[in-house]
Amino acid sequence: MRLMKLTQNQIEELFKFTRAHSVEYYDLQLELVDHLANGIEKQWEEKPGLTFEEAKNLEFKKFGVFGFQEVVKQRRKAMSKRYRGIIWRHFKEWWSLPKIIATLTFVIGIFTMLKMLPPGELKKGIISGVFIGFSFVILFRTFKLKKRMEGTWRKWMLQEIIYEQGLLSSLFLIPMNFWNLTWTNNFMDNLYFQSALSLLIVSMGLLLKICGYVIPSKADEILAETYPEYKIS
Repeated sequence: MRLMKLTQNQIEELFKFTRAHSVEYYDLQLELVDHLANGIEKQWEEKPGLTFEEAKNLEFKKFGVFGFQEVVKQRRKAMSKRYRGIIWRHFKEWWSLPKIIATLTFVIGIFTMLKMLPPGELKKGIISGVFIGFSFVILFRTFKLKKRMEGTWRKWMLQEIIYEQGLLSSLFLIPMNFWNLTWTNNFMDNLYFQSALSLLIVSMGLLLKICGYVIPSKADEILAETYPEYKIS
């Protein structure tokens, strides 16, 4: 950061100021402190008589009535987009050589099991159970990851997005609700439907593995790649 005129105590005051205005993520605090500091220095160039508090408040007013919340919202949107890109990158790896062989083997295996299951409510119940099981696994994994994050003394927005996977559980419940529709009974024994269902189950399983285990295991590497300051901290 280019902080030439501000003292270290004033910089610390800016960090406290951002935290007091509900900015809990260190990466965003760094960005806002840099922005405020540069703005204060420009204020002093134009009006040398301003105190630190006066210049700080003038800069803060530029953020509007909602303060830093719009900045937080935009940053979360950007970090969520980056996270989806990370998921997609790892997901694509399973559909390219050599991993695609293992992936297709799983698809064929599940397709074979679906064909062997007796038709009717039992088959629907087993399929629903698979997605409920996925939901329980991701909820348990989310709990474990959040406990890990509680031990960190600085919060990084991308880190929170990586570790808080609770919303994924609702994604696994969508197919379960779909099976409860009566018209799906007509398709349960259709070979094309079973093929698509096998592909969906494997894809959901891969998503669980990637989001719940692969990406969190590489969290430090991803955070260091995203935030140069993370290595220092």
